[in-house]
Amino acid sequence: MTRDVDKRRGARVLVGADSKLAAQLVDALAQAPTWTFEVSVVHPTEVNFDRVDDDFEVYLVDASTLDPHVSHPDTSGRRPVIAVCDELETSLDRVRAAGAFDLLGPEDINPRTVERTIRHALEQAGANASLRNAKARHDLLLRAANDGLWEWNLDTDLVRYSSRWRQLFGLVDEDIGDSREAWFSRVHHDDLPGLRADIRAHIDGRSVIHQFEHRIRQRDGGFRWVLSRGLVHRDRWGRAVALAGSLTDINRRKRAEALAAPHALHDELTGLPSRRVLIERLDQAIAQTRRDPEFRFSVLFLNLDRFKVLNDSIGLDSADRILAQLAQRLRGCVADGTLVCRYGGDEFAILIEGHEEFAEADALAQTIHDNLRQPFELDEQTIFTTASIGITNSARNYERPAEVIRDAGVATSRAKRRGKSRSSTFDTAMRQEALNTLRTQMQLREAIVRQQFEVYYQPIVALGSCRLTGFEALVRWNHPKRGIIGPVEFIALAEETGLIVPIGQFVLREACSQMATWRRRYADAGDVSISINLSGHQLGSPTLVTDIEQVLEDTGLAASAVKLELTESTLIDDPTTATRILGRLRDRGIKLYIDDFGTGYSSLSYLHRFAIDGLKIDKSFVDMVGRDDRKAAIVPSIVGLAHNLGMGVVAEGVETPQQARELTLLDCAEAQGYLYSRPVPRDQAAALIERRILCDGDYMR
Repeated sequence: MTRDVDKRRGARVLVGADSKLAAQLVDALAQAPTWTFEVSVVHPTEVNFDRVDDDFEVYLVDASTLDPHVSHPDTSGRRPVIAVCDELETSLDRVRAAGAFDLLGPEDINPRTVERTIRHALEQAGANASLRNAKARHDLLLRAANDGLWEWNLDTDLVRYSSRWRQLFGLVDEDIGDSREAWFSRVHHDDLPGLRADIRAHIDGRSVIHQFEHRIRQRDGGFRWVLSRGLVHRDRWGRAVALAGSLTDINRRKRAEALAAPHALHDELTGLPSRRVLIERLDQAIAQTRRDPEFRFSVLFLNLDRFKVLNDSIGLDSADRILAQLAQRLRGCVADGTLVCRYGGDEFAILIEGHEEFAEADALAQTIHDNLRQPFELDEQTIFTTASIGITNSARNYERPAEVIRDAGVATSRAKRRGKSRSSTFDTAMRQEALNTLRTQMQLREAIVRQQFEVYYQPIVALGSCRLTGFEALVRWNHPKRGIIGPVEFIALAEETGLIVPIGQFVLREACSQMATWRRRYADAGDVSISINLSGHQLGSPTLVTDIEQVLEDTGLAASAVKLELTESTLIDDPTTATRILGRLRDRGIKLYIDDFGTGYSSLSYLHRFAIDGLKIDKSFVDMVGRDDRKAAIVPSIVGLAHNLGMGVVAEGVETPQQARELTLLDCAEAQGYLYSRPVPRDQAAALIERRILCDGDYMR
């Protein structure tokens, strides 16, 4: 790497400093003994370390603009940052904590030292890039242990193939060489243009990953289907230098699809065209846009809201009849010749072609929403349902049907997050949002492996006396770069991906272990309980009860010390499973509470059905206590309901003495909130146990 740097004998430098310091640096760079530098100067506040489209190789910036608590210059390490100060007011440790490679002091601002420092920084950046590339190759190897591996050096145009790669195609005993033609010459002629185009798009930075299915000729002359996947490696200037990846054998899947093909043109339940027809028509529409830039098409992707709940409520047969009726309604909403297909499950897609304006897709989505306001008639039942609709159109210059479907699906997910009966049109920000979500998901997985989660504890007190009665266990993510992250930033994603299960298992074991320790250490903690949130994914786990029993046995904590909190929607999503699982937990002495009560279904029937022990009043209602508001009237109703049913009741989010007084007068038993304490780490929670009384009671006066 050093030889490459020396050969160039120069670098492009961005100087971020005030005029006096910038002039000194520019002068030193101009008089450098061996290198020639191209220099640009900006004010230090205009330096943007996040930009990837400039061509600077190194930054010289005023050290005063780097904050170790905020700044993280070029975390990829491709373009090193060198801090400069004309007075001795900072240290090397401080600027390195802020992401800088080195520090130039007043005595260092001379041609020889500045040149040497830049050369060393670029050499180190090159070494770091090699390490990152090696790690990326290692990670790829781990993911593709059973696949045929390949590594393509884009500088030499040589490709290394693993023995498994040869084995897939019966070429174990052959010397196939190290050219790309050893691969490309075996690709089916119909698939080769698409393979080349997909690889080129990834090398050019137009896709996150190379992924393409194609046929490849075996030793016996027959063809086998494979999935090619790969990741590009770039040098510190962003130039693609290598591509490493794998070939996965997907022949069996393709055979199954081929066998099903004669029956796959139409959906048996609805009579609509299938997803295969959609893909073929999209392929044709994309080709038409290449021939005729004025040609337009739009895709609407429709997904029923809370269909699983509907399915569980009315049964599979009735739900299928709803889908059949919906198919007929969708046909009635579109013009003749417009493709309506069932994509799968409760997902439908509509392809509009040749329309004048993309706004016609938005108008169609609204027509569908209006249509769904009318109920579905099912025997003697009247069923209401809504749908979320994602829209994308040909203005995005798509190259493959899969890209269209992907973006329509992303837009549908955005519509669902906005609430029921919504539409959303895809934009590039959504794709970035999806990539960010994927990145966060990967970080969450790593956090689970590296045990970066910890439990905080928020006290629950008896209203009136302020005596500590319990804690709610709340998870926090101790991120290595961002510090402590609250659950609002990651719990929804953890729920969506199922990662909430291992996170929930960690919280359960950690909270029970800590409570058992406190009960042994403090004589007054014998009646202090621990409340733990239980997600829908955890409730659906077949090992939930045995997992909890094992935790209680391992920690020595009594089951009566544990309260499990569930949301109303968790219970309604699968009431049959919930009834069975919660019954087993309650038989073991564990108490069950409904969290955020009043924000969901608030059905009296399920309070009896699930044998609930207590209710937690949602903060949104507690905020209204003492005000002349309809929401405020809900709190006395919930408290009265709990008393009549012999249940406990806890008010969440109590922040003011007035709220505490009003709730005490309503005979609400317990409360938690910032008035008493924020969620705190275990050491601070232990101090609260020692205090036991968490306020002086003056707020009651």
